[in-house]
Amino acid sequence: MRLVTVITRGYATPFVTSKIASLALPITVGVIADSVLSLISLATVSRLSTEAVAAVGLSSYLFFLVNAFLTVFASGLSVVASQALGANRKEVAARAVGETLGAALVFSVVLAASSPLWLKEYLLLTSQGNEAVASEGYYYALARMLSLPALSLGLTLSSLYRSAMHPWPPAVGSVISMAVGAAMIPALTLSPLNLGVAGAGTAVSIASFISLVVYLPWKPPLPIRVLPPRGLAARVLAVGLPAAAERLVASLAQNVYINAVARGGTEALAAHNIGLTVESLVIQPSFALSMAALVEAGRSVGAENSSEASTVVRDSARAGAIWMTFAALILAALSPTVGRFFTTNERVAELTATYLLLAAASEPGLGVSAALFGAIRGMGSVWLPLAISSFTVVFLRALPAQLLSISYGAMGAWATQVTDMYGRALLALLTWRLLGARRLSKKLV
Repeated sequence: MRLVTVITRGYATPFVTSKIASLALPITVGVIADSVLSLISLATVSRLSTEAVAAVGLSSYLFFLVNAFLTVFASGLSVVASQALGANRKEVAARAVGETLGAALVFSVVLAASSPLWLKEYLLLTSQGNEAVASEGYYYALARMLSLPALSLGLTLSSLYRSAMHPWPPAVGSVISMAVGAAMIPALTLSPLNLGVAGAGTAVSIASFISLVVYLPWKPPLPIRVLPPRGLAARVLAVGLPAAAERLVASLAQNVYINAVARGGTEALAAHNIGLTVESLVIQPSFALSMAALVEAGRSVGAENSSEASTVVRDSARAGAIWMTFAALILAALSPTVGRFFTTNERVAELTATYLLLAAASEPGLGVSAALFGAIRGMGSVWLPLAISSFTVVFLRALPAQLLSISYGAMGAWATQVTDMYGRALLALLTWRLLGARRLSKKLV
């Protein structure tokens, strides 16, 4: 009961609630558009083979790992820019954006150019030596690697616009990417070009570059220049490092987790990919809320208003619990039938239903923890979410998944979603209860 009061006691002011909602709505539009693009890719490659579905799913874990590295730029810039703009230090925010752009572009080009040297071995390792899946995944992932410069540029600009309370350009860019991908993925993968999974990956990369045109007609909230990385870039990296480390630990743990799922064979991997893609569409509001909470809490701390930051935490955590309860109900309702839209294999469809039911049970925990983590990062306490999530994803998901999969296969691994999500929500609530806004607030600019 005392934990519940952490979320529910007091009432968020209409002003704060309105700001969070106005920021979270376009972010939700953008992340849902990105998830729809993933659904289009999945639906298209499902017409090729079960191996192709499994390969695209296996490659998606690689891009979780890539995004973990890119998060060091995007998350760090969001915190620094939000606090700088909250303190009305626009020149600091502008320099931070320019230096971050320079660093992110160098990183993405080097990573994309080196990918042929290690990609095949990585896919063989994570697929437990499944040559057919690894071979298909190689061509898809190699084509997707071409998108990294566009992805790093888009993530940096998104952080700027959201921190400046102009969240619609990134959302429109995601919608453009979705529309272009919807046209190009079937054309390149199937008829008329018939390039297979490599065509799907190439289409996604092309859509990523085209989406950047959205920033041309929009007046930027701050002057944008690509600058050589210096002091502010180092500060952005230092602030973003815990969030990137969190994503990195999660990605590595997820690879241990998917390795456990792979014990169930190609059908289990295919079901996992279908279920994960469908789930990602439903759960996007939790990530949008996390981003909105980060920006609002960061601006509050920059303005030295800890009471408003506290209100942001309570309001966003309550919204996360409510939103993701609805998400859980949606997933549970979809579970009996949605798998058959992506496969004709009856066993894969049945396994997909099981995955979605177990995922649905975990969603309220995800909603609470995502909101709290976003607000705590924005306040400047960037190491706490890393500590909590790293503990739960390793000891409440990855390792139990390996043990349970020995006796129960993929279903045993999938059950650990529940222990992971509720474990991190409970620990985040306890941390907030013990420390509060004043102890968690740290000015970084």
